Amino acid sequence: MNSDRKRAGTRPTELLCGSCGQPVETVVTRHKTLGVNVPRWRAGPCHNPDCRDYVPEMVPADTLRPRTEQPVTRAEEREKEAGPSA
Repeated sequence: MNSDRKRAGTRPTELLCGSCGQPVETVVTRHKTLGVNVPRWRAGPCHNPDCRDYVPEMVPADTLRPRTEQPVTRAEEREKEAGPSA
């Protein structure tokens, strides 16, 4: 509770982009150690368009599809994958 301390713009636990220094998301992956899955926190992709390591943000697939189409059933998908019967 020391209020004399200067606060930086980022939290100490916040990860930064190695190229531009902007804050990035934290990505959690897992690795197995002695039979136990252990979390590993790493810096995620940089979404700063001015950065040389820029990665565009993902767009949800349902925003790309027109909503007027009829939904395809799983049986119809299987028929398309199987092709014509022999």
